[in-house]
Amino acid sequence: MCSHEACTKRPLLRDRSKMSSDKALTLLLVHDSFEEANRIVSLLRNANYRVESKHVDQEEVLSKLLQDKPWDLIIGQFGGTKTPVKTIFSLLRRLNTDTPTILISDEYNPQSIVEGIRLGAEDVIPMDEDQHLLHVLNRTLFNLEQRRQLRHCRRKYAESEGRCDRLLSSSVDAIAIVQEGTYLFTNESFSQLFGHLDSDSMICLPVIDSIAAEDQDRLKEYLRPIGEEEDIFVEKLTFTGMTNDRIPVPIEARIAKVDYQGEPALEFLIASDFLDGGVNEATNPLLEDTDSVGIQRDKVVEMVNSAIRQAATKHNSAIMLYITLDNYPSILEEIGVQQTEQLVTQLVDKINDENPENFPLKRFKEDTFVMIMTNTGTDAGLHYATNLCETVAAHIFQLNDVTRTVTMGIGASVISETVTTAEGCIDRALSALNDLYNDNNGNFANGARLYESEVGHEFCEEDLDEVARTMLESKQFELFYQPIIPLQSQDDEFYEVLLHTRENDKTAALPENFVAKVFKTKMASEIDRWVILEAFKTLSEKIKSAPKTRLFINISIQTICDDTFITWLKVALKASSLSPRQVIFQLREIDVAQQFNRSVELIGELSKINGDVALSHFGLAIEPMTLLQKLSVNYVKFDSVIIERATQADGGMSEIEDLISRLKEDEKEQIIVPFVESADMIPALWTCGVHYIQGHFLQPPSRRMDYDFNDEES
Repeated sequence: MCSHEACTKRPLLRDRSKMSSDKALTLLLVHDSFEEANRIVSLLRNANYRVESKHVDQEEVLSKLLQDKPWDLIIGQFGGTKTPVKTIFSLLRRLNTDTPTILISDEYNPQSIVEGIRLGAEDVIPMDEDQHLLHVLNRTLFNLEQRRQLRHCRRKYAESEGRCDRLLSSSVDAIAIVQEGTYLFTNESFSQLFGHLDSDSMICLPVIDSIAAEDQDRLKEYLRPIGEEEDIFVEKLTFTGMTNDRIPVPIEARIAKVDYQGEPALEFLIASDFLDGGVNEATNPLLEDTDSVGIQRDKVVEMVNSAIRQAATKHNSAIMLYITLDNYPSILEEIGVQQTEQLVTQLVDKINDENPENFPLKRFKEDTFVMIMTNTGTDAGLHYATNLCETVAAHIFQLNDVTRTVTMGIGASVISETVTTAEGCIDRALSALNDLYNDNNGNFANGARLYESEVGHEFCEEDLDEVARTMLESKQFELFYQPIIPLQSQDDEFYEVLLHTRENDKTAALPENFVAKVFKTKMASEIDRWVILEAFKTLSEKIKSAPKTRLFINISIQTICDDTFITWLKVALKASSLSPRQVIFQLREIDVAQQFNRSVELIGELSKINGDVALSHFGLAIEPMTLLQKLSVNYVKFDSVIIERATQADGGMSEIEDLISRLKEDEKEQIIVPFVESADMIPALWTCGVHYIQGHFLQPPSRRMDYDFNDEES
């Protein structure tokens, strides 16, 4: 009988630099010229790089290649016309892939370098600067390898945490540690499964003796010596084991490489649910349904982690769908727990009916399911999710004697080699879903959205404060003015002040909704003050020729919470020689709801200095009139969502007419309807008693206040 020490082996040392240099560089050349792409490949081969390259000059081809497998590098043409550089970085963000990009420009131009780096390039190198290119490429590949090693370590760390949790809290799993075909450790569950009285009795026994003869050849792959750099993971391996008494027993094990006492080894894990009869359950459709309907957070996390491991080791990318039932609290309150669970069960059945590939689906929360679409491209996954939402929305569910329809929201997240934890993957899908809910007033989604970073690689969303500060200091913001036109007899001439980013190379890479995102950051209060001062300067000049001009100025929730704002405003008004009445401050309904007490205080302070207040984005709260009745505002401006519903649906004007009717009961606030984009709405709005309208149909925002209000009077 050998001792435990005698069974252990010393690990082999490897020449890592040699291994690294033996690997071919996988390269995508995105260039209009095939000849220039070939020249770059020849340059790299002459520099002793083993290159596996593809020339790309179409966006569709680039998208397919990026989804087929991971690539080490993209070398792109800065001024390419067939595949513009913005398309490259848009695809990289959409596919969530870590593929560094070097751009080649026709000539040295500092502005091109700045723009390229802002878009996400490692560098922008002038054509024929070959030594520069080689040095940048070497640095880029080194950094890429460091990132990959970091992700590898994070995945290993997450796996280690999972193993520790299982060993500490779930020793009922059967676990064995195997090295070079010999058992180094087995726990009690494992040893008893194979007919041994205690775990020590299996130490140093050959693994092959506990495997049926017909399966021994299949498992020899896992009974050989393992290298330090080797990565082994098998999600599910089924075979027939042999007990100490030579009795066959079916086995379903997960195999993973681990470090055991500082040396590489394999962990064989047979889950407790398999030991308790999980194999038989898996073949029972009824129990499969129960498995989907029951909440299984741990199994969801393990399911996602499994997909992450597959993406990392086998480069099998996947799509995770975070599926939520819209308005779940309202449904639960309306029909009760029992019928809600009946509805959820039918919803699972419907989703499974639309799941021909049998992708795994598990319940994560009361109103949430997670599906992993393995070996599925981004576009295909999003297309499936969108169709699934439409199919469910059109389906009629039968609950006892009543029928019901429901809608869903789906957040999709790509699982690629860049993903390291299940929590991060779920957070990204949830972020996409939350954006979808926000677009629909937070009540429903009825659609699908893919998570993709909306900010370039040069900064992340957490850095928006710093980006906004830099833009403010470099004067990259500007103000536009849009007239608010009276439908009833009024003397004042109103404009709304709108914040825009300047159109130039410095702002080209910013997302379309950048201003809306900045409005939610800590920098918002500073930007508010800049907007106010700039608007005051313009207004001071305007009132010399049009003394009835008044401005609507939006302020953020950060300014609402700023105790020093009123004091600062008084100084700004005095310096500009303006009356407080010439400015109306707009507060968003959602901000007032979140900071109600502070909003009431601010409105009161503005009232004391004879300042007016408007409540904008009105009508989206659950009970908008209840909130409004507690405020003392002078103007109410409807949200664009209400206007869109009125123009897109038959009878949509009834919602606006109802709100206007309720507002007219008090006659306290004057009513503004924005986003009027056709003349058809105007007669109905005038009949309802709306005071003002606003929209691009009347006049789009412009840098000058030049609307002729006399035309309205005539």
